[in-house]
Amino acid sequence: MLATLYSMITPLFEASDELWHYPMVKYLADHGMALPVQDPATAEQTAYRQEGGQPPLYYMIGAAATFWIDTSDMDQVRRRNPHADIGVIVPDGNVNMVAHNADKEAFPWGGTALAMHLVRLLSVAMGAGTVYLTYRLARELIPDKPGVAVGAAAITAFNPMFLFVSGVVNNDNLSTLLATLLLVLIVRLLKRDDLPQKRDYVILGAAAGAGMLSKFQIGFLLPLIALTLLIISVRRKDWRPVVIGGAIAGGLTILIAGWWYVRNFDLYGDATGINVFLDIVGRRAVPADLQQLWTEREAFVWSYWGFFGGVNVPLRDWMYTGFNGIAVAALAGLVAAVGKDRAWMKNPLRLARAFVALWAVIVFVSLISWTRQTWASQGRLWFSAIAPLSIGMAVGLAIWWKKAVLGAAVSYFVVMAVITPFGIIRPAYTLDRENTWDETTLETGREQNACFREPGSETDALCMNFQDISGEMQPGEYLKLAPEFTVKGAISREWSIFVHLTNEVDIREAQRDVYPGGGLLATSDLKVGERWNNPIAVKIPEGTYTPETVDVYLGFYHLPTFERMDVSGEQADSVNQWIHLGQITLITPAGDVPNPVSVNFGGQIELIGYAISDRSLQPGDETTITLYWNGQATDANYHISVQVLKQGTTTQVGQVDWEPSPPTTEWTKGRHETSAALKIFPDAAAGQYHVMVRVYPADDPGNPLRIVTGEGGQSENSAWLSKVRVE
Repeated sequence: MLATLYSMITPLFEASDELWHYPMVKYLADHGMALPVQDPATAEQTAYRQEGGQPPLYYMIGAAATFWIDTSDMDQVRRRNPHADIGVIVPDGNVNMVAHNADKEAFPWGGTALAMHLVRLLSVAMGAGTVYLTYRLARELIPDKPGVAVGAAAITAFNPMFLFVSGVVNNDNLSTLLATLLLVLIVRLLKRDDLPQKRDYVILGAAAGAGMLSKFQIGFLLPLIALTLLIISVRRKDWRPVVIGGAIAGGLTILIAGWWYVRNFDLYGDATGINVFLDIVGRRAVPADLQQLWTEREAFVWSYWGFFGGVNVPLRDWMYTGFNGIAVAALAGLVAAVGKDRAWMKNPLRLARAFVALWAVIVFVSLISWTRQTWASQGRLWFSAIAPLSIGMAVGLAIWWKKAVLGAAVSYFVVMAVITPFGIIRPAYTLDRENTWDETTLETGREQNACFREPGSETDALCMNFQDISGEMQPGEYLKLAPEFTVKGAISREWSIFVHLTNEVDIREAQRDVYPGGGLLATSDLKVGERWNNPIAVKIPEGTYTPETVDVYLGFYHLPTFERMDVSGEQADSVNQWIHLGQITLITPAGDVPNPVSVNFGGQIELIGYAISDRSLQPGDETTITLYWNGQATDANYHISVQVLKQGTTTQVGQVDWEPSPPTTEWTKGRHETSAALKIFPDAAAGQYHVMVRVYPADDPGNPLRIVTGEGGQSENSAWLSKVRVE
């Protein structure tokens, strides 16, 4: 019931990767179950993107249930918010990945909305199956404590994140169900006193084959299945379980799922297709080490208990504290329980428990391996082992004052599960038209009014009320605006709001692009007379060049064409098609170096500040860049590289590499200063570019030092500083 409630309250496509999961269902329904061929070069142009390379069973089930529905309106429902802050929590919201069409999503459903809700209900059924199988698994492992089994099922059932995932289109629902089923089958085989029957092997093989056709991860259960059959053969001194049982179960697994892996090998030269999947979803620039993954632990833990939407709608801090406290108490109790009984391998029951615990460890290790390659630090990916984890928690909690603590913990889970859809999820996707900032450090002046109209139109589309702003800010702070908009006429296209903070040489020091209403409003849906306050938070990037004065501009533009709306009003600039909101002075944070930063290169030297003599340049010009360091004598001689390029691209318009004088091997402990002349290439195209710094061993330029974060994480090998403009 709760998972169904979550599925109703969560807007369509507002779950992690549902943007891609459902289009894969639709593709199979529209193409007679024919699978797409993945091509990293064109995958971004497909609606299913990387999910076209996932094992297809979940999508096939969804397609079989919805093929009869006309879903030709998907593009009208799946109107992507191009500015959504996915995986990032920002002050002004902007969490929605889709600009929702209320008419298309309203009940009674039809078209794409109907198809998605049907597939979501299938997911709910799969989640309910996992809850039941968690109970069955616990009864098998702890037959004398039925209350603990109920507690384990409840810990699974009322985990807000599990409810959320169970209520959306996501193939993890099927793989989690099948992984839990396979654990139940394995445990039952290990507990048997007699030889398994052929039907047991058939069920085992069918479940394994279906699992392999639902998620790669299930493949890690195959060795446990083989080991189970071997143990039975050794225990019964009979070769049939491992030979005949292995042949039946293995043969069925291959028959059901093998074709898909052969197809992958034929198409991509990789049976799993993981390499193509990573090419599409994106790899980390530098593979994460364990220290880097440790710095990402908070997001991992959050997304096990509840981190909704596009990993950008968190629970309240106190809610996480409660869940984490329960988990710590459970772990302490579990350790105490294990300490009392160390004879793990003396009978089938303890062996079965060890196998189930081993599965949780295997999934965690595989998740670490996966997360090292791509940005995927999400605890929900551990749900393939949610049954063992919930059982372990229930056992650990039951140690303390018997069932009282377990009952209290389950009650907490239930209350949080009920609060979450109404108190967390729904508000994130509901427009508060009177919303404004509680406080701001800026000074406001007289009230102003300006209007915007679409190009070629003679009537205003939107008018804006605002106050002139002024004040001082530092890098790292948010400029918070809350203009009031009123719709004056029909709007034909989707327009985005932009806010630019631009200095006297036309360098854009900061910007924010959003759909109106914190991303919740599509301008083509707006009705004449609609009014709302529009909070916008523009972050001044760390390391922004100071001191300087920046002008604040606001306007509307059409992303596909980059056309801007025409403007009118006292503060309007009709040439640039924006409104001048005021001026902000960016001041230098306290310190004895200009433009202070803190970038630790490999634990060897730390960049603490920088200066650039001229940031407005022409092709062939030189500027002096000065870097300030906190360092000491190093074992290796390091060189410094400064490059000028467009961030996120390889388009480079300047570079200088040099050896500090004295060399880093002769540095004394403390502050050091190095300078070099940076020349812009003669053929550099006009535009705005970023300055990037790297440090590398003199004898190994291709292996620059990785940046060490405060907790020892190492994720990147370059630091971004200020911007320069090439005229």
